[in-house]
Amino acid sequence: MRAAFFIIFSALVVTFGICASKAVRSPKSIGRAVGLLLCALIPPVIGNAIIIISGDKTLSTVGYYIYFLGMNCTMLALIFFTDAYCMISKKRKMLKIPFLLLLAADSVQLLCNLKWGHAFETEAIAAGGYTYYRLIPLLGQTVHRVIDYGILAIIIGIFFMKTVNSPRINSERYSVILITMIVTAAWETFYIFSRTPIDRSMIGFGFFGVMVYYFALHYRPMRLLDSMLSHIASGLPEALYFFDSLDQCIWANQSGIDLVGIENEDYEVATVRLRKLFGAFETGEAKQHEIRQGDEVRSYVVEKHEVKDDHGHLTGSFLSVRDNTAEQMTLRAEIYKATHDPLTDVYNRAGYNLLMSKMELWKTIMLLVDGDCFKSVNDTYGHEIGDKVLQKIANTLKYCFRSEDYVCRIGGDEFVVLMLHSDSAQKELIMNRVAKVNQILNTGEGEIPPVTVSVGIAHGQDASYPEQLFEHADRALYETKKNGKKGYTFYEDLVSKTE
Repeated sequence: MRAAFFIIFSALVVTFGICASKAVRSPKSIGRAVGLLLCALIPPVIGNAIIIISGDKTLSTVGYYIYFLGMNCTMLALIFFTDAYCMISKKRKMLKIPFLLLLAADSVQLLCNLKWGHAFETEAIAAGGYTYYRLIPLLGQTVHRVIDYGILAIIIGIFFMKTVNSPRINSERYSVILITMIVTAAWETFYIFSRTPIDRSMIGFGFFGVMVYYFALHYRPMRLLDSMLSHIASGLPEALYFFDSLDQCIWANQSGIDLVGIENEDYEVATVRLRKLFGAFETGEAKQHEIRQGDEVRSYVVEKHEVKDDHGHLTGSFLSVRDNTAEQMTLRAEIYKATHDPLTDVYNRAGYNLLMSKMELWKTIMLLVDGDCFKSVNDTYGHEIGDKVLQKIANTLKYCFRSEDYVCRIGGDEFVVLMLHSDSAQKELIMNRVAKVNQILNTGEGEIPPVTVSVGIAHGQDASYPEQLFEHADRALYETKKNGKKGYTFYEDLVSKTE
């Protein structure tokens, strides 16, 4: 029995040392307080190990001194740990000073027992075939116990208040240390009154130290956190899907259930239905998708993330699907407003520049359209009628050209038509369309007077960059104006005449 408990106590000392070393190196602010408490638990255990293994009165007495002074060190360290762990206010931290003075005074009076013999004595007893020296407590020992138990009671009260008043996610870690502290104190009290030669409550000290180390530095309330995260995820507006390492859906929140129509928690169908809606998912890349649902088109941002364990191994993944239809509609409206002329509802100069930056010049034909004598229209009929004339020009251009062609108003009465995927073989078609435009515009409508336009036409095959294409069309337009307006000129014809 003696050897077995000596081995157990020795193992506790080693365990406390290892945990204390790790606690001190911990990046958490509580680490030093935990390390100090674990180190303070070592002397009482060593003192008891000496008492158990020794059959000598002097050595046993030394063990008791180490034990009692070690308990004072433990109380001191427990005060600092409680201060840090329970986040006691600065005003209440001043209350530590009386406790520190009491422990210091108690330690002095225990050491004075060497001279006065007022605190304790030891007596030899036989147990299990071995000689032990049992404690005979005197007045000084009673004072020691009152001080230590009084401090411990106050600390237990602090942990009780923190357990009761803290949110559930925090109260759990306070309550476990509280219960462990109470059990250890009760075990130690039983040893004192039983007057058995072996203090088995040291095993409780070991359990208490390990609990403090784990709950202060490593514990995370996983079940409670899982429950909280589940409730949070369930209430999120975006759809969430969690997959195992085999890419099978194992859970979805309510938005996710509604999006793909999961019934009776049959989450496995989600994988197939999500792929049908959005295709394959690539990890870490947010993709914009548009899906037609009935008469409306909905926009979604789909993003997949991998989940790995502490060793970097893939444990699963989760997919978020966020409906950003309203955002996309707002964005489109803002882009439209920024790139379109409010009067004529065709592309403005900014829209024209944006289109030209994306054009493939070699298969684009530009028509530069300018109103003939538009200033006289404004002077004669006023700006209100002039605006209506501009609107008629824009509408006529959209009507006479293809839906895939772009009509832009780049300033005043100057318009541009960009014909995509066109070549010089369409020359006659373009001539007919320009003639159709002038025919419509030259017909008056109510208060809108008849007008005509002049057009310069250039092909991107003859230009190296967008500005050069515009220069060619502008040169052709100038030629049209010079030759009497109300017509068109092809830039390639000008070049061939020059040659």
